[in-house]
Amino acid sequence: MFSINTTEKFELIVIFDNNDSKEELLGITEIEQTLENVNLKLYIKESECPNVVFVECETNCIEAAKQIKKTPSKMISRIVPINSVLKSNFEDIISKIRELCLQILESGDTFNIICEVMKNTELTEQQISNVVKSELRDINLKFDDENPKWVIYIGVIGENTGISILKSNVFNLLLYQEK
Repeated sequence: MFSINTTEKFELIVIFDNNDSKEELLGITEIEQTLENVNLKLYIKESECPNVVFVECETNCIEAAKQIKKTPSKMISRIVPINSVLKSNFEDIISKIRELCLQILESGDTFNIICEVMKNTELTEQQISNVVKSELRDINLKFDDENPKWVIYIGVIGENTGISILKSNVFNLLLYQEK
């Protein structure tokens, strides 16, 4: 087993519609009000990107995401529950995804990859996706971008990378906030 240093601790990535700091503050207020109304404790942290915040919550991150999603929002674009956070090091990202897939998925399962590099000069979405596909093919998992059983989300936000592996129906339910 390898050891990965993390730079932050968070369970949700929340992405706002634009880079306006006023809009971000309104979005943060929406999150706080939504989760406080249902007595979910949280801590919202700024990220290296002006339209992205990290949420650390003391409860199930999927439940927190569902609560945010149920509340109408003018600011929130996407909510992504996170299984693991690590430094944005290419080899560590690939190793962690492989490790999580071996724990969560079964041989022959299908997956899709959603990779967002929001701030990092060294890594590209295509580079990460291609290597992940190859690694997972080696452990008998099949890439399927149309009807996968699982979605692997990789969010590279500067020195932090959040990884999420969720069944596609759960991921699709949570990912996009309706306007």
